Amino acid sequence: MKSALEQYRLSFYGGLEERLARARVQLRVAVPAERCGDCKASWLLPVEGGDLHLLGKTLSWQGVRGHARDAELIITQQGARELTNYWLLWSRRNYGYRLALWGHGTDFQRKITTPLTQFIKHRMFGGVDFWFAYTPAVARIVESQGFPRDRICTVFNSVNTAAEIAFHHSVTEAARVALRSELGMKPSAKLISYCGSLYKAKRLDFLISACKSVRATGMDLHLAVIGDGAERTLIERLGGAEQWIHFVGPAYGERKALILSFSECMTIPGVIGLAVVDAFAHECPLVTTRIPGHGPEIEYLVDGVNGIKCDNEIDQYAQSIVRVLTDPQLQNKLRQGCREAAATITMENMIEHFASGILTAMQMPTRV
Repeated sequence: MKSALEQYRLSFYGGLEERLARARVQLRVAVPAERCGDCKASWLLPVEGGDLHLLGKTLSWQGVRGHARDAELIITQQGARELTNYWLLWSRRNYGYRLALWGHGTDFQRKITTPLTQFIKHRMFGGVDFWFAYTPAVARIVESQGFPRDRICTVFNSVNTAAEIAFHHSVTEAARVALRSELGMKPSAKLISYCGSLYKAKRLDFLISACKSVRATGMDLHLAVIGDGAERTLIERLGGAEQWIHFVGPAYGERKALILSFSECMTIPGVIGLAVVDAFAHECPLVTTRIPGHGPEIEYLVDGVNGIKCDNEIDQYAQSIVRVLTDPQLQNKLRQGCREAAATITMENMIEHFASGILTAMQMPTRV
């Protein structure tokens, strides 16, 4: 069961449906009809649903009662604001289904977490039958809260890296030369990129300040910003004033692959999540900072092996960018690390882990 349908999950659900069908298990993903968009898939189950706004909070619900009674296993997002979760917890004894959670195990962005939210997640939802953890660190968090280890499946959360890698390898040198000309870059200029949603927690102002520090050393550094969001106006305004800042906007497929393959590194000083998997797929080492609030996928980034984590200081961040851009040995090592990580953190492996967890959960007795 799920409250929203993210585009990057479509290939995951399709692959999971095929894998489970071989084990004679049927997958259905419940999504509020208004959030299904143009998606048409055999696994998709449009249901009633919506949001309630109360005391400045948004609470979501889905009408799944008629479907829950026929299910053997229901997997729902770990979320204190998902009202359907409380009904599923209360009703599972009556309907006889097993209930599992899929989530982070805790709120990584602790600044927006309340004690009540933590109590609900750690106490009430600790009584479910099974857990699907994003990463090994999440599995350890869930286990540390007293949940049985044999009822936890680590799925290694990912995106469709096969498609990203294929796009990456399709980029030609002629396309890179054309991009340099398009961006007005001199032969000696260096390009770094930002890729992701544009909002305050990503700390784009920090990134631009660090870039200015690098340029102050005499390096002809350019920054390409891929994405969209609330901070778009800021980037467009700065790009109009600074010829080295290039606002690309949303980019996918070949366009995204071209920019990332031409970039020396990906730079996100704020919170990161699945962007690290994108960085691996495009052999574009990610440079970030050691701050609280990163998504669980930060675990995939190993400092000095497939990316860089530095102290939360603009000068340190600028120096880290310079190191990657000027040290060929380090850059080769990081790119090799990206290739190795991309070979293991894949959609195919995630599907296999998730399917294995589902089959295990369906064989286990419900928890008393």
